[in-house]
Amino acid sequence: MSSLGDIIHTLPAFQLLRRHFPEARITWIVEAPGAALLENFSGIDDIVVFDLKSQRGWIAKTFYLIRFVRHWRQRFDLLVDFQGLIKSALLAFFLGKPRLGFGSSNARESMAALFYSRRAGFFPEDRHVIFKNMHLLTGLGIHENGVAYPLKKTAPSLQLQQLLARLNWPEQRYVILNIGGGWPTKVLSAAQWLEIAAGLKSDYPLVLLWGNDRERKMAAEVARQSGVVLAHFMNFSDLIHFISLARLVISGDTLALHLADATQTPAVGIFGPTSPQRNGPLLAQSRAIVQQQPCSFCYRRKCDTMLCLEHIAIQDIIAAVRKMDESIDGKTD
Repeated sequence: MSSLGDIIHTLPAFQLLRRHFPEARITWIVEAPGAALLENFSGIDDIVVFDLKSQRGWIAKTFYLIRFVRHWRQRFDLLVDFQGLIKSALLAFFLGKPRLGFGSSNARESMAALFYSRRAGFFPEDRHVIFKNMHLLTGLGIHENGVAYPLKKTAPSLQLQQLLARLNWPEQRYVILNIGGGWPTKVLSAAQWLEIAAGLKSDYPLVLLWGNDRERKMAAEVARQSGVVLAHFMNFSDLIHFISLARLVISGDTLALHLADATQTPAVGIFGPTSPQRNGPLLAQSRAIVQQQPCSFCYRRKCDTMLCLEHIAIQDIIAAVRKMDESIDGKTD
């Protein structure tokens, strides 16, 4: 309901669900940012915003939850919880009817499994989360693993058109440097991004992508020191369109990396606290850069040392970009 990257990782499972139940009415319950993202994907009959976070104080939150449950309770024939948290499992429980979720060994919070009436069998946690989400549908008799995204075709906004025209970038040539990340442990330092920019800007048009005020400040500083173009803030529709036109994307394990996969744009994924085997790009041309440490793949949002990212070899990122670029041009197999 909340993590934008997890929503992207759930869309292939949704696509399978829609294909196997073409006449069903499918509702996606999601928090507000996720609703704006989902508007860019087809096949969802209703997007319902669960806005508990905006309520101030436990009394307001309680009354909001009661109103929400009263309105939606008993309206569904089945609830499927892909998130596997206690909060999502409880919401499904309050809404009633059969509830399908992960078993305790696969739910992100094992106690969540107590609130489901049906549970999928065990799935190895070292496999990609996209296939884990598809595995949940085995509880409905769906046994497929083809990855597809129901992207809508959208036109770029006038602001994005003006950016592309002003910079005179040919389609499929520019490289996106996405400096942000939902977790502090997924974010490279400004010095590391400056080193990446210095190694690539003589050969590629580069653009810095950001998503919030904190990221904008870092991106603006990197742009000032490197001379790399700083993108304006983009809504999800423009962001998807912009990524789809890029030569490739360089990003940590965050939304831009997963959208690159969804738009078939090659990417260099930078991994620290998360495993590329579980969260990395699936596109054959894409590459994952990781510098394993004894504490690697801890899945912690905060860290005192940040060794896994501090020891990332910037030259490995630059080399991966150049090798991928040759492959894109058909110069190598």
